[in-house]
Amino acid sequence: MKYIQHFLGILVVVLCIGFAITLLTTDLIEMEAWRKKLMVVVFLCYGLFRAFRIYKGIKSIQK
Repeated sequence: MKYIQHFLGILVVVLCIGFAITLLTTDLIEMEAWRKKLMVVVFLCYGLFRAFRIYKGIKSIQK
C-alpha cells in the first residue's frame, strides 16, 4: 500500500513541476506577471515539499 502512496506522490511532484515550467514558458493562462510568478513559486515549493516527503518515506521503508 505504501508503494501506491509513493507512486501517487511522484505523480504529484511531476505534475506540479511540469505545470510550473509550462506557466513559465507559455502564455497558457492570461494573468498579471506577478500573479504568474507567485503561482510558479507556489507550485515549485509544493513539488519540492512533496519530493522531500517521498524521500523520507522511502528512507523509512528501507530501514
